[in-house]
Amino acid sequence: MSSLSLLNSSGVMPFLTLTAVFLFIGPVLIMGIATMWSNLKQKISDGLSARVTRIVNDLDTKNNTPEIENIFSKLTAEINTKITNELSTLLSEVNSSFTAELVRNNNELNKKLTGEIAKINSRDAGYFSEAQNILSIINDIEEDCRNDFGKISSEFNSIEFDQLSENQSEASNRSRGSANSSSGNSSGSSNSSLVENRNRFKRVFDSEKEVGETNDYALETVRREIRHLTGEKIGKSTVENFYYGRGDPKFSTVMSIMRWVDSKEFSGSLDNNAE
Repeated sequence: MSSLSLLNSSGVMPFLTLTAVFLFIGPVLIMGIATMWSNLKQKISDGLSARVTRIVNDLDTKNNTPEIENIFSKLTAEINTKITNELSTLLSEVNSSFTAELVRNNNELNKKLTGEIAKINSRDAGYFSEAQNILSIINDIEEDCRNDFGKISSEFNSIEFDQLSENQSEASNRSRGSANSSSGNSSGSSNSSLVENRNRFKRVFDSEKEVGETNDYALETVRREIRHLTGEKIGKSTVENFYYGRGDPKFSTVMSIMRWVDSKEFSGSLDNNAE
């Protein structure tokens, strides 16, 4: 038992000794290591700082050399050239896009304007055609009115002439002595009617005659219009003789001429009413 206790006692002592030594030396070692690490870090920091300072100084020195200035000038020129080229390219693209858009808008506008102009022209053509139709209808109505008025006037003149003839016949049957007087009065009345018709014709003829127009041309124009209005073939000399009171015109000739007079007077009254 005593030998076992001694063995145990001798085995514990070295361990305790080592532990005590470690506890005593450990903090010293840790402090030494920390001091060494701090010194090493300071040394590295100082070395790096010195290196950086030297590099900066070297760069400052090199920046002041003509070579650096030359390189800087070249770089500046290249950058400026590149910027100029980029701007030129960009401006060219913008100009091309703007021009294309402008052309497209102009084409669309021209197309729309052309379409609108075509529509307006089409409407104007329709209006013109409608106006022509209306004028044609009005002319037809006016022509019918003239023809009807001419027929009425011709009938009236025919009745008037028949009445004059009847009066003349009645006057002739009363007595031989009074017949001569009545015949003279009837003849005078007939001549008065003829003179009145001639005066109407001269008045209308002179008003229808254009300024500077010769009598021959005007008489020929009247002859053609009478032929167109009545269908009767009448010569220019007949119209001229009636105008100047030469000869004794036929009753049918006087009626045709007076139909022309009536149509012109009726046309003039329509124009005055329209105004």
